[in-house]
Amino acid sequence: MEKPNGKKSKRLLKIILIILCIFLVISIVWIVFSLVGRIDAGAVIPESVNVRVSVPNTLHFLDGILAHEPLNEISAVPALAQMASILKALNESPFLKNKFLRLALRGKLGFALLPSEQGKMTMVAGYDLGFLSPLMRILPAVSGFVNIPGLYYVQAGRNSRFEFRANDLTLYIGPYRNLLFITNNSKLYESRAKIQSADVQDFNHINPSAYDAAFMISREYICSLFSGQDPKIASILDNIVLDSMIEAGLSISSRKFDFNFSANVSSDQTIFSRFIEQRSYSPDMADRLPASAQYATILSAGTLNELYQAAVVFSPDMDDMVKKADSSARTILGLTLDDLLFSWSGKEFAVFGLEGRPHPVFAIQVSDERKRQEVFDKAFKSIFLTEDVRLNLDGTRIPRISTPEFFQALLRHWNIFLPSPYYTVYKDFILISESADTLLSALRAMQANNVLPRTASWNEISGGKDSSSSFSLYYSLDLSIPFFMRKNTALSGFLSLYRQGLARISFDKGIINFSISLVPGSGNGVTLVNGYPLDIGGRPSNQIFGSGKGADSRVFFTSDNTAVSVILADNSINELSAHNAHWVIPAAGIEKKDDVYAWVISDRGRVTLVDGSMEPVRGFPVITGLRLSAPPTAFEGKLYLCDEDGRIHFIDENKNLGAWEMSFITALRSPPSFLTVSGKGSNRNAAANVSSYAAVYPKSFFGEIWLLNKDGKAFPNWPVSVSLTNNTGVGFGSPLLFAHNNSVYTAFVCQNGELIVYDENAVPVSPFPLFLDGVFYMQPVFDGEYMWLVSSNGTFFRISIEGELLYQNIPGFSVMEEGYITIFDCNGDKIPEVFITGEGNALYAFTRNFRSLEGFPLPVWGRPYFIEAKNSPNGKRAEVIGMGMDMKLYRWQFNQNKR
Repeated sequence: MEKPNGKKSKRLLKIILIILCIFLVISIVWIVFSLVGRIDAGAVIPESVNVRVSVPNTLHFLDGILAHEPLNEISAVPALAQMASILKALNESPFLKNKFLRLALRGKLGFALLPSEQGKMTMVAGYDLGFLSPLMRILPAVSGFVNIPGLYYVQAGRNSRFEFRANDLTLYIGPYRNLLFITNNSKLYESRAKIQSADVQDFNHINPSAYDAAFMISREYICSLFSGQDPKIASILDNIVLDSMIEAGLSISSRKFDFNFSANVSSDQTIFSRFIEQRSYSPDMADRLPASAQYATILSAGTLNELYQAAVVFSPDMDDMVKKADSSARTILGLTLDDLLFSWSGKEFAVFGLEGRPHPVFAIQVSDERKRQEVFDKAFKSIFLTEDVRLNLDGTRIPRISTPEFFQALLRHWNIFLPSPYYTVYKDFILISESADTLLSALRAMQANNVLPRTASWNEISGGKDSSSSFSLYYSLDLSIPFFMRKNTALSGFLSLYRQGLARISFDKGIINFSISLVPGSGNGVTLVNGYPLDIGGRPSNQIFGSGKGADSRVFFTSDNTAVSVILADNSINELSAHNAHWVIPAAGIEKKDDVYAWVISDRGRVTLVDGSMEPVRGFPVITGLRLSAPPTAFEGKLYLCDEDGRIHFIDENKNLGAWEMSFITALRSPPSFLTVSGKGSNRNAAANVSSYAAVYPKSFFGEIWLLNKDGKAFPNWPVSVSLTNNTGVGFGSPLLFAHNNSVYTAFVCQNGELIVYDENAVPVSPFPLFLDGVFYMQPVFDGEYMWLVSSNGTFFRISIEGELLYQNIPGFSVMEEGYITIFDCNGDKIPEVFITGEGNALYAFTRNFRSLEGFPLPVWGRPYFIEAKNSPNGKRAEVIGMGMDMKLYRWQFNQNKR
C-alpha cells in the first residue's frame, strides 16, 4: 500500500517537470525569436561615412571610461569640461547600477557620423540587444508608462518610434529586427530597411574584438580636422595618400589608455615612398636608454642624408641653410658635411634626458667607427676646433670638443653661441652632452644594464606592444614635459592628465602604424594647469615667491637681471628692467586689499617698491649704498638688508631708513629668521612681553647664534655657541625659530650633523644636542609638531622636540645650499605635508609618515610657491608653482581638497 506522502512527492515532481518543460519551450521560442532575422549592429550604417565605430561590449566600454582615473580631472580642460560633466553625472546616478540595464548594455554597438547635410552632422547607430531583442516588440505597449523628460512616442505605422527632443537635437529611436536603431535624421530612420542591404565593412588591419572600441575614419574627415589647424600636419597630408580608411582601436581601463591606428599609405615623393615601403625594426637604442630617463625620442627611419632630403620637402629653406653650413665647414675645417656627419653615421638618432639633470644626451649610431675616428682626427687638426682630453671622471676620460677663445669671442660679437660638448663612444653609438656628469651617468647606466626596459613603469606602459618603430617618443610627466604638451590646446590639456606616455610610428610595406599608450597618476596626485608650463624666456631664477589672493594672485622671480611678475588669473607677464634686479620678494606686511607689492633689490643695495604690475611706487628706487652680504628678507612691513660691514639695515614703504643697534664682527651670509608669537601667557622672563623674534647666525670661527627682538636688541644670555662639544661648529643658513606648547625655541644644525635646540633663555633643551649622520647644508623647518631636515646625501630626518628621531633615504637625491624644504597642507586635513628640492630637477613630497605623495617628484628645482585652497564647497584646489630646469614656469593643482 503506497503511502500518502509518496503520492504527494510524485505530484510535486510532475508539477516541477511541467514547469521546466514550459520554461524550456518559452526559452526556445524566445531564442528563436531573438535569432531569426538578426543582423549585425554595423549593418544599418551606410557605406559612405566620416567615422564608423564598433563597440563589442558597450557595458565593458562604459565601465572602463567611468573607472578611468583622470575622469575627475578632465573638467580642468576647457574643451572637455562638458563631456566630463556628463560622464560624472552618469557615474554618480543609479542609472548604471540597475542589474537589468547592465544586462541589456552588454550588446554590440555600431555608430557612425555621416557627411554633413546643409551644415548639420548626421549620426546613426544600431545597438544589438542580443537575446533581449524580443522585448522590443512590446515597446509600443509600454510607451504609455514611460515618463522621461523630452522623450515622446510617435505613432506612424511601420515608422512608429520614440523621439527624444532637446534644444535643436531630435533623436529618432525605434526597433529594427534585433537592433535598437537611433539617428538624428528622420529620412534615414524611415529608410533604415534599405541600408542593411550593404555588407558590413570589414576591418583589414586591426581586430575589433581586441579593443574596447574600433574605428574607421575617412581621409577627408582627417584632413578637415587637421589641415586648417596645424600647417605641419597639413604639409604631411599633402605629401602622402591614404589609400583606404584609417582603422583605429581604443582600449581604456582605470590604469591605462591605449590608442592604435593603421592605414595603407603611398606617396609621389620618392623619399617618402622609400620610408613607407620599408619594414620598421626594433631600434638598438631602445634597449639602452638609462632607467632614470625622463624623456626619450628615437628616430630610426633612415640615414641622416635621407632624413635631410625628407626635411627639405617640408622646409625648402633648409636646403640653402645646409649648403651654407657645408661651405663654412669646407672653409674652416676642410671637411664637407658629408664627411663630418653623413659618411660614418647610421640609421638611429636619439635624444634623452636624465632625472635631475638639465642637459640632454644625444646619441648617434656609428656605422663606420674607423671613418668617424678619421674625420674627428682631421677636424681636430684645425685651428678652429680642438679636442680637450684632460677631464677624468671616476676613472673615465671624457673628451670635449672645444673652440679657441679668440673664435668664441668673435662668435659672441655676432650673438652666436657655439656649445662645447663632451662626447664618448659606447659600442656602436657616440653619446654627446654639454654636461660631463650627465654623459658619465648615461654611460654607467648602459654599462651596468640599468636600463629603462627593466623598470616597472616601462613594462606597464609598453606591455604587449610591438617594439618595432621608425619613430618613438617616451615621456614622464613626473620629471619632464614633452614638446607637444606645451601648447594650450584640448589635446595638450588631455595628455597632461597622464603621468607617462609612449608613442610609436612604424612602417610595414606600405602600411603605417601609430600607437600611443598613456598611464595616469592616481586621483590623489596633481594635475598640470591648462596652459602651463609658461615659456618665460631668458634665464629665470629658481626661487619663486608669491602674494595676493584670487584675481590679485601674483608670483615673482628674476630673469636676466629683470624682475618679473606673473598674474595667475590670466598668465600675463609684467617686468621691471630699470636696473639690475638681483632679488624680488613680496613686501610682507604692506599688502593692500586692491593690490600686492614686492621689493626689488640689486646686489648693490638699490631698493624699489613695486606693485603687482611691476610699477614702482612713487619715490622709489632708493639707493642705500650697501653692499649686500646675504639675500634680503621682509617682515612686518620692512625690508631687511645685511651689509658687508656686519650691520642689518631696514627700509619701509615710506622710504624711512634705519639699522639695528646690534652689529656683528662678521657679515651675515644668510638673512635673519623672524617669528611672531601671540598669546604667550604668563612666562616670567625677559621675553615675556615680546611677540616678535629674530635669530641670526654670523658665520665665523666663533660660531654664535643670537636671539633678538624685531628691533635688533639681544635678549639676556645671548649669544650662544653653535657647538656645545668643541666650540668649532660651522653651519649654513639661518637658525630656525619656532613656537611649541607656548614656548619659543631656536634650532640649528652644524655641517657635521650636530643638531642643537635652545629655549628663550639660551638654555639647551634636553635631549639635544643630537648627532645626525651626514653632512648638512640646510637648516631644519618646523611643521607644528616635528622638525624636518635633510643631509647632503638625501637622508631625510623627522625629529620631535622630545628627541624622537625617524629617517628615510631618498634614492638618487643630493642637496647642498640650493635646496629648500617647505611645509604646506595640500589637502586641507590640518596635517601639513613636507616638500623638498635639491640639486636636481625634482620636487619631492612626503606625508609625516614618509609616504611619497602620488604624482611626485615634479620637474621643479629651487624654491616653489604654494597657494592655499579656498575654504568653500566649490572652492579652488591648492596649487604648487615652480621653475623647471628647462627655464619654464610650471603650475599644478592638487587633485584632492577636503576643505
